Amino acid sequence: MAANLNFGIENTVDLKVADRRDTTGTGTRIVPIIRNLTFNGSYNFMAEARKLSNISFSGNSQITEKLNLNFNGVFSPYAVQDIPNLTGNAITRVESDRYTFQDGKLPRLIQFGLSFDYSFNPESFRTRNLNNEQFKQEAISKGATVEQAEQLAMIARDPNAFVDFKLPWNFSFNYSLQYSNPLGIDRQLTNTLNFNGDVALTPKWKVQFNSGVDFRRKSLSPTSLSLYRDLHCWDLSFNWVPFGAYQSYSVDLKVKASILQDLRLTNFINSD
Repeated sequence: MAANLNFGIENTVDLKVADRRDTTGTGTRIVPIIRNLTFNGSYNFMAEARKLSNISFSGNSQITEKLNLNFNGVFSPYAVQDIPNLTGNAITRVESDRYTFQDGKLPRLIQFGLSFDYSFNPESFRTRNLNNEQFKQEAISKGATVEQAEQLAMIARDPNAFVDFKLPWNFSFNYSLQYSNPLGIDRQLTNTLNFNGDVALTPKWKVQFNSGVDFRRKSLSPTSLSLYRDLHCWDLSFNWVPFGAYQSYSVDLKVKASILQDLRLTNFINSD
């Protein structure tokens, strides 16, 4: 049986500074520091032990106009204790029923994640900052039909699923740091940088790449290379994974129209 009380809090952290553009000298402006800072947890009144759950948190911060920093983590409100075995030769560490504040300590950070990504090209991805409705309305105002505007909005929602032949080059990267240490004795840390991009060789040919680096293992992440050909109403692509467990290559021919995406021909060959 359970009788849970769930709780949460959401807030923002802003900084008020003087606005140098204000000629009166009295104007101020708000500088956002942390957006969507949330804390969540629960309390089980019927539990025999450890009634209070772990406390999760998350938030994000906009470093620049196009660089967002995201973070999340988990706090444990309970202390740990070491229990020796009967011979005293080995010790097992477990989470106790005692709160950390009873020992004058803060909750233990048992998980933490940090990530940020950035993309740039000659047009600085201006259209990707618009929401769906704004994007569709702008496309319609420039003469696009409703169906065309919806297709353009779909591309804006998931740009990595499409190849934009109008852009001569495009590059983006994502950095991720993940930390885990539930009992304070076995720290797990992952530290990765993933990147992808494409370069237009001609108005109809484009090369795309996707790779990354695992800093902890000192190795490359799964890497793929693709060659695209614009065939007006069709897209032809050659995809190659040169090394790793998923070494393979494939040829894909598909219709551009979103309503005909199931109309495609794929030849996939595993190199193994």
